[in-house]
Amino acid sequence: MHSDLTFFTNEPERNLYDRFNKILESNTQFYDMIVGYFRTSGFYLMYPSMEHIEKIRVLVGLNVDYKTVQILEKSREEQMKFELSHKEVKHFFSQDVMKEMLNSEDSYNIEQGIKTFIEWLKNKKIEMRIYPDAQIHAKVYIMRKDMSKVTDQFGCVITGSSNFSQSGLINNLEFNVELKDSRDVVFALQKFEELWEKSIDISDEYVNTINKKTWLRQDVTPYELYLKTLYEFFKEEINEDRNQIASEMIPDGFMRLQYQTDAVVQAKKILNAYNGVFIADVVGLGKTYICAMLAQNLKGRKLVICPPVLKDYWKRTLDQFDVPATVESLGKLDQILDNTDLMKNVKYVFVDEAHRFRNESTDSFQKLHQICYNKKVILISATPQNNYSNDIANQIYLFQDKNNSTIIPNNKNIEQFFGKLHRSLKKHKKGSQEYSDTLKSNSKIIRDQVLRSIMIRRTRREITDYYKEDLERQNLKFPQLGNPEQIIYTYDDDIEEVFNYTIQSIKDLTYARYKPLTYLSEVPKEIASLLVSQKNMSGFMKSILVKRLESSFEAFRKTLDRFISSYERFLKMCEDGNVYISKKINVYDLLDSGDDERLMELVDEDSVQYYPVGVFNESFIPSIIHDLELLTDLKKQWEKVESDPKRDQFLKELRQNIKLVEKKTIIFTESTETAVYIGNFLSKEFPEEVCVFSGQSSQAQRRLVEANFNPSHPYDKKDDIKFLVTTDVLAEGINLHRSNVIINYDLPWNPTKIMQRVGRINRVGTEHDTIHVFNFFPTAQANMHLTLKDNITLKIQAFHDTLGEDFKYLSEDEEVSSHNLYEILTSKGTLESENGDEESELKYLKIIRDIRDNNETLYDEIKMLPYKAKCAKINKREEENQTITFLRKGALKKFFIASKETSKELFFLDAIKYLESLPTDVSQKIQKEYYAHLMLNKERFDRAVNEEHEIVTERTTKRGNDAQVIKIIKAISACKKFTDDEDDQLQRMKQLWENGTIPASITKDVIKATKDMNDPIRMFFDILDKLPAKYLEERKETRKASKSKDSMVVLSSFLKKEEQTR
Repeated sequence: MHSDLTFFTNEPERNLYDRFNKILESNTQFYDMIVGYFRTSGFYLMYPSMEHIEKIRVLVGLNVDYKTVQILEKSREEQMKFELSHKEVKHFFSQDVMKEMLNSEDSYNIEQGIKTFIEWLKNKKIEMRIYPDAQIHAKVYIMRKDMSKVTDQFGCVITGSSNFSQSGLINNLEFNVELKDSRDVVFALQKFEELWEKSIDISDEYVNTINKKTWLRQDVTPYELYLKTLYEFFKEEINEDRNQIASEMIPDGFMRLQYQTDAVVQAKKILNAYNGVFIADVVGLGKTYICAMLAQNLKGRKLVICPPVLKDYWKRTLDQFDVPATVESLGKLDQILDNTDLMKNVKYVFVDEAHRFRNESTDSFQKLHQICYNKKVILISATPQNNYSNDIANQIYLFQDKNNSTIIPNNKNIEQFFGKLHRSLKKHKKGSQEYSDTLKSNSKIIRDQVLRSIMIRRTRREITDYYKEDLERQNLKFPQLGNPEQIIYTYDDDIEEVFNYTIQSIKDLTYARYKPLTYLSEVPKEIASLLVSQKNMSGFMKSILVKRLESSFEAFRKTLDRFISSYERFLKMCEDGNVYISKKINVYDLLDSGDDERLMELVDEDSVQYYPVGVFNESFIPSIIHDLELLTDLKKQWEKVESDPKRDQFLKELRQNIKLVEKKTIIFTESTETAVYIGNFLSKEFPEEVCVFSGQSSQAQRRLVEANFNPSHPYDKKDDIKFLVTTDVLAEGINLHRSNVIINYDLPWNPTKIMQRVGRINRVGTEHDTIHVFNFFPTAQANMHLTLKDNITLKIQAFHDTLGEDFKYLSEDEEVSSHNLYEILTSKGTLESENGDEESELKYLKIIRDIRDNNETLYDEIKMLPYKAKCAKINKREEENQTITFLRKGALKKFFIASKETSKELFFLDAIKYLESLPTDVSQKIQKEYYAHLMLNKERFDRAVNEEHEIVTERTTKRGNDAQVIKIIKAISACKKFTDDEDDQLQRMKQLWENGTIPASITKDVIKATKDMNDPIRMFFDILDKLPAKYLEERKETRKASKSKDSMVVLSSFLKKEEQTR
């Protein structure tokens, strides 16, 4: 069989690589080649066979795009100097090499091969030139023998379609021919020499490009790599502080604040990555303005959902920013769902006061979840994370699936993540030190592993630290917050006696009128959920009595009257033999709204269920009578109380306290009746200087408030109101910082409300240097032998003990107790909401901006560092060798760290701790295992990116109601009677529950509807009826831009364990 092949196609046993090896290793002395593309992958394959060759000459063509060819032709037409043309040619060649190296394999062998190539270039074993006058399409390889060793063969020529690359030598299907006649070799060599003489030497250009402009660069320092990380991570944000177009979009009368425009850029980045973002700056930093600017930058229809009191404010703000949007109140969710055009076309949903939707079992959450499905969601709240771990989780479920989430690195099951934290907390007794420690630990875990990826939250301290120059340039400042001050009022012995009797009576009430179903002799299964609702109602009504008692004697007396009236009507109804139960009311929704009075009215409205009085047990009517007698007696006791020590002490402070005298003052209370009461007694002392504002106030009154207290009021400002008495209706969505004094007339059980209130006056741009906050505290004359703190704490404890477990209706803070509430309300830190131990990305954005402004040369050097740049430094954090890699795909940026055989993802703030370096830090030698680490990181990144578009359920253990629905769907799917369309719908349903997409309330309805049913088709239609059609739509793909682009290594750092340097 003839084995000396003539043609080479890279088919089995006919590849060019093997033929070259055979020829080059057989006494070849000179090797010349003309190629369109010379690739390092080809050299890496062939260089072992070329080590003994005396001289290698490589002539490459000018491989550029059509636009570049036009430029070169124009330069010749204009008779530009030949040297300039040479310079351009070298530039284009350099760009080609850089592009090749960017896409090359990242391996130790490739690096060693290229280093060998450079060494051969330097010692002139290889010469490399480029032919500038025309594009070369030829591929000619001329190999001449050492005639002293081989006398009977001059050499050979191989020509055809193969470039000098791995693809040309092995991978691609090619067609090449070998010519052995010496005349052919001489002819080819003659043509080669003619072209060689006209060519440009690019050996130095190649060496310089490899050494300075590709990942093989050896002189990158740890400090340079650290700055390159900051540059690439913040690339989209760095120059936003110079963006004048953004300034032009800001309406007249508004300042362009850099911290706000930076938030817009960051929010867009988070939205693209996760489909949702929390705008959660502390109060007073302008979250509404940030959202308005964000809306300007988002293409597509917008929907804003906000509390009713803020609807006009949102409309006015969006109009000022020229943003078309639909604005609806929280109470209009049904109307939004019914608006087909709106639901179909809205792309972005903004939810103000998003923490109101922290309970997924409520109807309002379910409706909002439907509205947000397949939309991008912006959640706005200064207090998104309360101490209940599920609160923040439920808000996240508005834009992420529970079991197919993309937020937490290395963990798709976010429901399981939060469930584990919740279970760890439940192991400890509430109020214990262990409970408190676990609560703090859980909050840190949630902040570090979840919120840092999806939340924009800056404190005043961060803004002051990292945007100092911008604030100073615009002559803006934040006022200083003074320590909260106490207004102490004392119960004399007579009032103390009535107070103690009242506290005991509130404990002794059965609240039967508000939970009648709990007295049924037999409870039907279908009303089991109503029992929970009524138990909640009774606890809530109890909390109203406590709130009103502490708020003001006047409000408590009126609350007693309402209770008595309600009991009397209910008892008469029972005596007539009929009991009507009011509709199911979610007290948690009402708790969030703060509308206690409306709750009382709702209890007596909309009777929808009738029960004959005989179905209740024998203790029901006696309990109603017992409560009515107790309430009536309480009323008589309070008729004896004529003085009001709280009012008297307040008036005394207003006359004598220098911080209050002649100052614009805002007095907050939770009770409208207390507000009216305060307004009345203040008006007697300060006629024509008092304004009382509540939820029932008119727009004209609101304009009066703004004219007197809002420095940005667009119309004529006034100065005739000195005292503004208001409920929490003005605790959000309005600027009142012409005042610098807030007085909390009620004991602030919920510290987060105080933060909201203080935010009305603690705002950037105020003319005041200091903010003053006053809190009222009760004491008893009988306890004057105690310290003031103990006296106050004892009184708070009385309220706390009265409610017991029902304290949850008074405060959403799990840690509030009588002891620490006093500490919280006398702490400046609580009101500032500053967490000094938290790291901030702003620190690092400021560092790279400072480099840009103060060291332009270094900034340019950092910018020009090649992608895939690498260096090594001492690993001071771990006792092992590791490699940290920064990768990106489109807008998606991630960090991974590898050691041995594992790789895991890191957040930016964790990754930067490894990379952070000083200018004096010395580079270390990169070891061979770096490449194994790099491969692990690249594989882990590709897996993470790809998994984000897959449904992964095998690794998810479903529990509870979701698991039950999945089991039902699997069971009925076995039925062969369904149509193919219905089979597809069943698979979609199964997918939805496996992903954790469906809210808990819908899941419960499905289980209830299918209970004890055996007909699969009927069960299918019952599930379909309970499942809103919106969910049957497929999830829209996220990161479309990312999918169209290849993954790319930005940079890597080899972290060498310290002892290896000794």
